[in-house]
Amino acid sequence: MMSVKQIKEVRMMRQEGLPIREICRKAGISRNTVRKILRGQQARFKYDRQACIQPAQDSIKEIIETWIKQDSLETRKYRRTAKRMYTLLQGDPYSYRGSYASVLRCFQEVRRQLNTNPAEVFIPLEFGPGQAGQFDWGDVKAVIGGQLTALNVGAVQLCKSRKSYARAYPGQKQELLFDVHRRAFEHFGGVPRRMIYDNMKTAVKKILKGNHRNLQERFVEFSSLYLYQAEFCNPASGNEKGRVENLIGFIRENFFVPVPKFATLEELNDRLLSYLISVARTKIHPESADKTRQDVYEEEKASLIPLPGHGYECCRVTHAAVTSYSTVHFETNQYSVPGEHVGKTVQVKGYADEVVISMDGIEISRHKRLYSFKQQSLNPYHYLEVLSRKPRAFADGLPFKEWQLPEVFLQYRRMLKDKFEDGDRYFVKTLLLVKEWPVMEVAEAIRQSIAVHALGDSYVLTILRRMRQPAYEPELVDIRADLARYKAAQPPLSSYDEVLVSRKEVAI
Repeated sequence: MMSVKQIKEVRMMRQEGLPIREICRKAGISRNTVRKILRGQQARFKYDRQACIQPAQDSIKEIIETWIKQDSLETRKYRRTAKRMYTLLQGDPYSYRGSYASVLRCFQEVRRQLNTNPAEVFIPLEFGPGQAGQFDWGDVKAVIGGQLTALNVGAVQLCKSRKSYARAYPGQKQELLFDVHRRAFEHFGGVPRRMIYDNMKTAVKKILKGNHRNLQERFVEFSSLYLYQAEFCNPASGNEKGRVENLIGFIRENFFVPVPKFATLEELNDRLLSYLISVARTKIHPESADKTRQDVYEEEKASLIPLPGHGYECCRVTHAAVTSYSTVHFETNQYSVPGEHVGKTVQVKGYADEVVISMDGIEISRHKRLYSFKQQSLNPYHYLEVLSRKPRAFADGLPFKEWQLPEVFLQYRRMLKDKFEDGDRYFVKTLLLVKEWPVMEVAEAIRQSIAVHALGDSYVLTILRRMRQPAYEPELVDIRADLARYKAAQPPLSSYDEVLVSRKEVAI
């Protein structure tokens, strides 16, 4: 089809006096087309395609129409696509031998005729101060510690001011949902009266008729503590919380593209929070041309529900038995505890960043939470007691492989093994001192013991105690000045005679 620009060029060349042959050569079009342009007055040509017979499409049109009508009763994710229909038509009993393009054209034509996906109409919404907030998860990628990691960003946004908070996690577990909410509410300094969600399983057990939902008990417990009303979108209607949907896209496009690199996940979250704060302070609010989002938030803040006296404990609580390897299973990973608890049942609390293990209400172990599959977090301090009975296990013991001890410890061990036949036993006795003394103080005591060639735990312990005691500074005493304060009367010589006489009488 000729464009408007090409038609104008042909007419301009003719006005300049060029012959039709020259116009055809320069424009690259045929004589008939040039004559048609010059004879007519139209500025645009429209091509009407004639209907053609399509036997391959006509034979399947009725089947595709039936399938589309059936699928209109299902949710979007359970509807057959054109590709799926093409695969079904190739099998029995249809044995279709036409092309996928024919099926696709038929599929699109039937949908237009049935109008199964009419253009959706949206209603502008306006929220009052502190009235509502929205939450959603989003998938992102980042390089953490040199490794490409898939993460989930939980985002909370206040509907009035568009003030937002987001944090990245390794998953979408329920305790992580609570954690991002608690952090967001504390960041906002209050809680909106309503929070709008999609139908995530960490909050909704079952979708009932209408707007009713059977909710998870802990989700109800969380929302009741912060006194907000939870509302849920219709299934497959993410546009009902479009503000936070747009926020997720904005964060992904402006913060995670290209893929950023961070040393730790904590560094990523600190940078992400700083970025969102700067956006709130600089980005103009869409409903107030002279105010930023931060300005509107400062006005909205007074309308938020005050925070409760204590925050919700965002963790998952389970109980587990301590194995013979002095470990506790939580999800798919293992965490160590002190050896004296082997065989006992302990309480395990899984927070977003940590796993805390306690017994009878007393904390006995704390680890960084692991999210990969079949990992172990082994604290070498938990195995020192059993190491005293099995000193040779230090060389191959898994808990001690990654233990970053000062170099002087290894030097001290080599010297002990050279001097004593059972040098490992003496080394372990020295190593036990780190349970009661700081590692760096023990390292300094070992350096001093090496310097004087006094090897052994007793020598190291003596040096440690001496290091803790203040240095003795003798006080100088002026003896003459002290004695001058005392005066004694000189007795007469006759008193000595009395003493001698009394002794003679006693002897007789």
